[in-house]
Amino acid sequence: MATFTAIPEKTQTATAMKRVIDCVMQDKKTVLDGIKLVSGQNCVPASAFEVFMDTKHQYGKANGVLFNQYVQSFKPGCGTTPEQIHQIGLELAKAFDGFEVVVATHIDRDHWHNLFVVNSVNCETGLKIQINEKGLEKLRHKSDA
Repeated sequence: MATFTAIPEKTQTATAMKRVIDCVMQDKKTVLDGIKLVSGQNCVPASAFEVFMDTKHQYGKANGVLFNQYVQSFKPGCGTTPEQIHQIGLELAKAFDGFEVVVATHIDRDHWHNLFVVNSVNCETGLKIQINEKGLEKLRHKSDA
């Protein structure tokens, strides 16, 4: 079973969002046998920053909270391959329905983990993401499933 937690990001600027997206997609953390374990939901990872910003500008919401970040961590020796962990992350990303999400599987440490960078603005509705403690608990249950 994996743990799922929110990563608080106090600096909510476009520059900070780009830094986080770039950081989670680093080759040294995500490449296994020449395969980059980075995917996007409603976006292409290489252009995720631009897509996130375009969505914000489209709905006039390029201020306040710009992105959320989450981590799904697996215990060392959990019997799961990095590819399977990445697939588990992609399944969990579906819980962010209508949102652009970058999913990056980090394999540079003994505890493999998925990082999720989620645009705060829904690309289908223009509504901002609202995940409180109860919503985070629901995401944990989906992660466990």
